[in-house]
Amino acid sequence: MTTVKISMADLDEGESTGIKVDGMDVLVCHVEGQFYALHAQCSHARQSLVKGKLRGFQLVCPLHGARFDVRTGACSAGPAQEPIKSFPVTMEAGRVCIDVSKL
Repeated sequence: MTTVKISMADLDEGESTGIKVDGMDVLVCHVEGQFYALHAQCSHARQSLVKGKLRGFQLVCPLHGARFDVRTGACSAGPAQEPIKSFPVTMEAGRVCIDVSKL
């Protein structure tokens, strides 16, 4: 099992940050006191989502405006139609732990 850990203090409420894991971009989001992790690439045009905007639980792609639910990776507005991968997140001693074993 591959686990990546970042400090909870590194990410304020309503913010997201991109990290690299084995060459893949992963986006970590902090929404309503919870942390979520997603593959940081839009399923529509393969655009990076690292500069996407968080609107509550919605992540908006900066290229065409597709929306994804940060809790599940589900696509909630086009032009994308496919979900993006989400990764399990747990908390340990002030750290966000992301299980990326199934990249």
